[in-house]
Amino acid sequence: MSDQKKSKVIIAVSVVTIVISVIVMCGWVFNVLVLKEIIPGFVPMVFNAALCFVLFGSALLVRQSSKMRYSKTIFATLSVSGAFIGLITLLQFLFHFNTGLDELFITDAEKVSSSHLYPGRMAYNAAVNFSLLGVGFILLTAKSRIANLLAQYLFHAVSILSIVALIGYLYGVSLFNTLLYVSSMATHTAILFLLLSIGAAMLNPTLGLVRLFTGKQIGNQLARRLFGLILIMVIAFGSLRLQARYEKIFTLDIGISLLAVCFLLGSIIILWSTAKWLNRIDTKRSEAEAEVKLMNAELEQRVAERSAEIVKSEEKYRSLIEQASDAIYVLDFGMNFTEVNASMCKIMGYTREELLQMNVGAIIDPEELKTDPLTTSPDITGQSIVRERRFMRKDRSVFTVEINVKKFSDNRILVMARDISERKRIESELKDAELKFRTIAEKSIVGVYIVQHGKFIYVNPRFAGIFGYEPAELINTVPVETIIHKSHRHITTENVRQRMEGEIESVHYEVMGLKKDGTTNWVEFYGSRATLGGVPTIIGSMVDGTERKQAEEELKTSEQKYKLLFDSNPLPLWMIAKDDLSVIAVNDAAARLYGYTKDELLTMDVKALRAEEDREKQLEGYKEELTSSANGRIIRHIKKDRTIMYVQVTAHDIIFDGRPVRLSLTNDITEKLLAEEALKKSEANLQTILNTTDTAYAMFDTQLKVQAFNQRAIDFVIEQYNHVPEKGDNLADFFPRDRFPQFVEYLKMISQGQHINYEADYPKKKGGKVWYDVRLSPIMNERKEVLGTLMALYDITERKANEQNLREAYESIQNHIESIKGMAWKQSHLIRSPVANLQALAKMLKDHPADAEVLAHLQAEVDRLDEIIHEMAKEAAAHNV
Repeated sequence: MSDQKKSKVIIAVSVVTIVISVIVMCGWVFNVLVLKEIIPGFVPMVFNAALCFVLFGSALLVRQSSKMRYSKTIFATLSVSGAFIGLITLLQFLFHFNTGLDELFITDAEKVSSSHLYPGRMAYNAAVNFSLLGVGFILLTAKSRIANLLAQYLFHAVSILSIVALIGYLYGVSLFNTLLYVSSMATHTAILFLLLSIGAAMLNPTLGLVRLFTGKQIGNQLARRLFGLILIMVIAFGSLRLQARYEKIFTLDIGISLLAVCFLLGSIIILWSTAKWLNRIDTKRSEAEAEVKLMNAELEQRVAERSAEIVKSEEKYRSLIEQASDAIYVLDFGMNFTEVNASMCKIMGYTREELLQMNVGAIIDPEELKTDPLTTSPDITGQSIVRERRFMRKDRSVFTVEINVKKFSDNRILVMARDISERKRIESELKDAELKFRTIAEKSIVGVYIVQHGKFIYVNPRFAGIFGYEPAELINTVPVETIIHKSHRHITTENVRQRMEGEIESVHYEVMGLKKDGTTNWVEFYGSRATLGGVPTIIGSMVDGTERKQAEEELKTSEQKYKLLFDSNPLPLWMIAKDDLSVIAVNDAAARLYGYTKDELLTMDVKALRAEEDREKQLEGYKEELTSSANGRIIRHIKKDRTIMYVQVTAHDIIFDGRPVRLSLTNDITEKLLAEEALKKSEANLQTILNTTDTAYAMFDTQLKVQAFNQRAIDFVIEQYNHVPEKGDNLADFFPRDRFPQFVEYLKMISQGQHINYEADYPKKKGGKVWYDVRLSPIMNERKEVLGTLMALYDITERKANEQNLREAYESIQNHIESIKGMAWKQSHLIRSPVANLQALAKMLKDHPADAEVLAHLQAEVDRLDEIIHEMAKEAAAHNV
């Protein structure tokens, strides 16, 4: 049974039929004639007829509730039951037998009319109508247009029979309300047949005569209008006919003539009303045609404009899809790729051409396909399905994605995929975090509790321990107020009630607690309302505030100390009202700094401390909300003697005596700013010196990234490495590989705070070498932490050349000295003999001064010594040459 669109008319017909039938059945059960007749003075409806109306009315009502469970089975059961009663009754009429069905439910001691052969049996035409309705209802269960069409005409037949019966009653023609002169159908039975058949026919409004009255075209509207007016005329004239017959006002001939005249007048009224209605429609149609022509012209212009916009929109759409961060692709009905964007290619590792030759099954994890194969869902076009899938990249790596699948009317499928591997990892971490949280709750130094129905359903060990209990002694055992002192229980009870009844969501309050041993303590409760398992619940924490209460008492006694701290603070402190900028409090340091007395400042507002051109900015600053201390604002202030000074303001907004107040500290930094200005000039001079010195300087951080360098360093790097250095370069990228290991060793020493000095030679482009004196020094902060390295290179090529010349001169001198040593040894050996002889002769001559022979020998040795000395002089002269 296909789903039917609900109709208020069908539901109303079903309800009216059931209600009237139930009233008739009650009349038979309690033997109340007026309930059986419904319309006094007319033939009563029999019990079986009322029962059939209940069955068919209920079936029609169930048909309108097709989404309820077993609705098809219930509809078929009710339809077959009603058809069975109608057909059995009809067969009894046709073949003249009695099954006992007529009085199966209610015993009828009297015949309803003389035409009945058996008590309790419904009229012949009623049995025919019930049989037709039953067959029609049964045909509705078949999913066939032919069956539905046949059922529709069966319903129309019931409508015609009931209308004929009603006309017979209105115009006094018994032939109409008694079929084959067997028995007469009750008036209200005919009315219910008409209503029920019309309601059943409306189940398929596109079939049969119902289509004539339910369509939206002009012919359908005309049919509804004329039929309604004709029906009113028939009923009205029939009623007049009955009334005239009962009152015997006219003869039969006059009555027929008057009826013809009335029908003529009624027809004229119908024609006049219909013509007027059609003329109004024609006028509206003409006006609509004019509007359509105008709209058509406008539409053509809009179409041209929209066509251009659509082209642009399509370009933007394709650009948007292509630049989307999510992977987007389109599949045909065979699950083959027809479109893919750049993000899809990127996350899968395939090119666009490769993907467009593939089926989507090729990128899904084969293990997942075994348990979750591909489908063409969603089944309903236009709806989206969001789910997770495991994709496999070109490199065979598997990752998790979230896909949003939407099916178009042309069987194409749009899929948007997002890599959620990171999210899955975070979810896993969240589960671990939840486990950690549970562990923390059990080990927490803060009491944690959960309350339901006025009792604790959970407390952690800390909560129970604060009151001297074990957790099991409090959980689901005693009321919440057990741990509260009697004098404060009303506070706890009221706070619990307000949260449980939803008046407030969360509270924070302090009460006096009652320990297990009878002693008291002070506790702070924090709690919020929640719903766990559908039960209102309070979840919160509790802190032992006993020590804090003691501290508060001590704090009260120390307020004077804090006031003294404010007044005697060496730095200027202010309390300024934010509403009118008046000075609420100020200390002596501020009075001294600004040249006022405290009394003078307390009668002023802070606008007097700012220059006229700064006051608008000052007012804007006080409109801001400073929820935390704001440091570093430097502003100009004016002293009493009109001297300008610069102060650094640290401020924080507080509430003091119910007023918004700004608590601020003003630190005179005029001299500091002057010093900073001097420092900037000094730094500029230093930069000038660095850029004009012959030494190359460069600074590196601990990762060997270049932080600063001078012009000489730039020239050195360009000359040696053909590289223009930039801030952020890494020294390891262009430092000579053969020297880098030794440089790393130097860096280890520098990291320990040592200074390194060594010489290094580098080749020149035109041949030869250039020598540098290299100094490596650690850059340290005031805590002696090494932050980087300072490298200084000084060209010592000239000095190295001079040293080489000195070395060569020294070697030459050494050679001369060695030859002189040899010559001196040789000459000393030659001189030693005559000198020894002279010493001996001198002693002899001393003993014998007149010895001529000794004197001659002495003279000979002196001559020999003179000759030796001359030879030494010649040899020395030869060495000099």
